[in-house]
Amino acid sequence: MTFLTAERLLRLAYHYPRLQNTWFLVAIAALLELNLTEEIPIVLHFALRQQLFEFCSDEERVISNEYMIKLANDSINSSEICIKLYSTGVKVPDVLIPATYYKLIPLTYKYTRGEDIKRKQRFIVKQMRDVILKLSALCGLPKSINGLSILKAATPSTFWQECNVRPSEVKIDSNDLNGANTIDGLISANSIDTGRVKSNLLRGSTFWNTVYSNDINKRIRNQMIDAYPDLWYYTYQHIYSPLLSFTEILTAKKTSLIIIAGLIPQNVEPQLKGHLKGALNNGASKEEVASTRELVLELCQWQKMNSDQDNVAKL
Repeated sequence: MTFLTAERLLRLAYHYPRLQNTWFLVAIAALLELNLTEEIPIVLHFALRQQLFEFCSDEERVISNEYMIKLANDSINSSEICIKLYSTGVKVPDVLIPATYYKLIPLTYKYTRGEDIKRKQRFIVKQMRDVILKLSALCGLPKSINGLSILKAATPSTFWQECNVRPSEVKIDSNDLNGANTIDGLISANSIDTGRVKSNLLRGSTFWNTVYSNDINKRIRNQMIDAYPDLWYYTYQHIYSPLLSFTEILTAKKTSLIIIAGLIPQNVEPQLKGHLKGALNNGASKEEVASTRELVLELCQWQKMNSDQDNVAKL
């Protein structure tokens, strides 16, 4: 059965007003953990189209449910078409509003807000990419590889970015005569950017201490060291410092919300409890945290319903 129908897509986008600008990030995070990566392009295409109406005034944005259902169905169809185009080597076109909607949009908007919407759409793509990358630490690298691959396949080629966003701690120098060869190129002791390492560790420590406040930070650290010292070393130096605490794309608050979304389906109550509090520490409101939890639980319920129906169909 189809998982994200037009009706479900509209519910995700508009039933949780506290998540007006983050619903698609929370949905992507939950879909990743539920191993429903094939649904990610649908969320992408609807979120990109949604921006056209977000830039209109409240009076201009009054659109009938019939049109919104059609817009959602258009997003489902266009995501499938773009993936097929990408697989044949054709550049994925921009996600636009079909001409049938133009009468709903003021002429002044159509001709003066184009660049605004492009910037917003580009930022949506960047945020979605970072959600999937950050959750590789919680949901697993294979899921993130699959998620980022299908996200790119459905993303308009004008929004592709091939360069690193995070500055590397190791500089590759093809002219380093003393370097040892790696899959990325030659490295030596001089390749280490100690300033970057220090900066990342300081940032990671701050992020950890904010999420886990009031001496809970030290207690959890000690528990991890007691379980296996390498567990703490890896978590702090390779997950929190270079990955989770990087906030140039996703803010600390958004990072906390997507972590919650990735943890809920895993049924790991001790970790979830800590990050629910951590989200508040990172600036999320109680309503935003509650809405995040409700949205993810609804996705989990839909998955169970689909699974039950599939099992019945096989009988």
